[in-house]
Amino acid sequence: MLAAAPVHREHRAANHRDFRMKDPLFGNKVAAAVLSALLLVFGLPQLTAALMGGGHHGGHDDELHLAYCCVELDFDSSGASEAPAEIPLAVLLTEASASTGERRSGICVACHTFNEGGSNGTGPNLWGIVGREVASVPGFGYSSALKEFGGVWTYERLDAYLENSQAYVPGTTMVQRFAKADQRADLLAFLQTMSSEPFPFPEPPAGEPAETAAAEDIAVE
Repeated sequence: MLAAAPVHREHRAANHRDFRMKDPLFGNKVAAAVLSALLLVFGLPQLTAALMGGGHHGGHDDELHLAYCCVELDFDSSGASEAPAEIPLAVLLTEASASTGERRSGICVACHTFNEGGSNGTGPNLWGIVGREVASVPGFGYSSALKEFGGVWTYERLDAYLENSQAYVPGTTMVQRFAKADQRADLLAFLQTMSSEPFPFPEPPAGEPAETAAAEDIAVE
């Protein structure tokens, strides 16, 4: 029985050699596994310390916070430029271009006409739209959502409708989004001209014209 032990050891060694011969990348896999383990053990703490602004090198970065629980990097935005203040629609309209708005209205002509007495298309005729009752063009089949919306089309309401019609009047069949406020102002300035009695622009808030003028003077200097 004692003599059999070497045979078993030789047999296991032979099987091990056969396994390595069947898998020529066995050595590479072992080396990769060992290297990965070493990186996890020694590299991760160093990386964490560097990101957290500490570590053994005395680095400091108070603007960076690492949250492992949520896999989220949170950077302090105190040094970043703040979003510009929203300019009131009334101010944008004073600087809007009706001719530019007419060019922008090119995307609307597939559904609407703008001339007086123009026919309805997929959408209603838009002559005199500003100051007109909502859903009031004769012969056009409005959605129930727009009928229930009611009221009068003011510049403010049209601006919100053009920005995101589906969000402003949920259920409306019109799908339109003009993301940029200055472009919407140009289009509204054009719509003002589409009337025999142009609806006046809203008055800018008190102090807005003076602030605008002061900013222009600074820019010139």
